[in-house]
Amino acid sequence: MKTAASSSWLLPCLLGGLALSAPALAQDEDAPYAYPDEEKSEEESPRRRSQPEDTPDDFRRTSEEEDEEDKDFDRLAGLDDPNTGVAFEVLGGAMLLSSPKGQFADVLPAMGGRFTWEYGRLLNVEALREALWFDVRYTYASVREGTRLIIGDTRLHYATIAPAYELTFGQSKDYGAYVQVGGGVAYTDTALTVGDKLTSVDGLKSLIQYGVGLRGRTKVSSESNVRLAWRVELMRFRRGYLDDTFVGASLGTAF
Repeated sequence: MKTAASSSWLLPCLLGGLALSAPALAQDEDAPYAYPDEEKSEEESPRRRSQPEDTPDDFRRTSEEEDEEDKDFDRLAGLDDPNTGVAFEVLGGAMLLSSPKGQFADVLPAMGGRFTWEYGRLLNVEALREALWFDVRYTYASVREGTRLIIGDTRLHYATIAPAYELTFGQSKDYGAYVQVGGGVAYTDTALTVGDKLTSVDGLKSLIQYGVGLRGRTKVSSESNVRLAWRVELMRFRRGYLDDTFVGASLGTAF
């Protein structure tokens, strides 16, 4: 009798325990257990998505900024260049004076001097720094002709300002070929002697100067800014209907 009573009491207890434990063993399929590594990756993924991707506008903006940096570099060109682009030279050669009689030109000795300034340095453009310059020039020539009775002494003074464009070459760009066109005046002073009587005749005419040449600024010392400036040139002076041709060279100092 005791065994039957205990069995009848045990069966309801087991059934009740199984009913209470069933909800605890079930898991929600929609919310699986998250491991620590997965939680970190889920936290970082929204941050990665929030970072904007590069667009064509970004590439264009970066390119424009690089162009601006290049322009600033060009504008700062020459700040470390110790040279000022100024030169003084003495010149000499032969002046082929146009003959009003239609004959071959009279060959006369000529001399003078000039001041050169490389104004291209003001533009802060590397390609034009030493390519653009101009001369302030003075050239003198004289001729004496006539007979024992009549003698004429003619002195010619050429004063010009002439810009030039130079194509430099060499690693240091110290040498170049140039073309030059400018203008100025020619002053002619003639002393005519007839017997013992002296008569002076003078005149002033405008002129056009044009020609070509080879220019150099040879470095003398690595410790100094002073350079040896030299030129070989073929230049013409157009005064009125006459063309005077100068063939010569110059030598001086550049700073």
